[in-house]
Amino acid sequence: MESKVIGNQLFADRWVYSPPILTPDKNGNIVIIFKASFGPLEVYEWGIDSGGKPYEMYKWCENDVYEDENYTKNITVSELYKEIDNMAKLAADNGLSDWVRSYEEAKSILA
Repeated sequence: MESKVIGNQLFADRWVYSPPILTPDKNGNIVIIFKASFGPLEVYEWGIDSGGKPYEMYKWCENDVYEDENYTKNITVSELYKEIDNMAKLAADNGLSDWVRSYEEAKSILA
């Protein structure tokens, strides 16, 4: 998979990834993994919700045809660990050692 870091974003294949943010957002969620696709326009997010539970969110953004497929669901800690480990490897493969440290810190928050 071809990848490139531009600014604070990682572009890999058709996806753009943002770095993990370990401070809660305005909704109280900690967004550990955020990725968006250029085509079709869709977004995935994994993190810890305001209640301290791991979650996965998917949003189709391109048109109303698949809007019913949007979801936010709670997942297990092990499912979130798997996603974090996958992202940490991708980050390491692209020289993003600060991202890797943040992913490890995120895992310690879950412990």
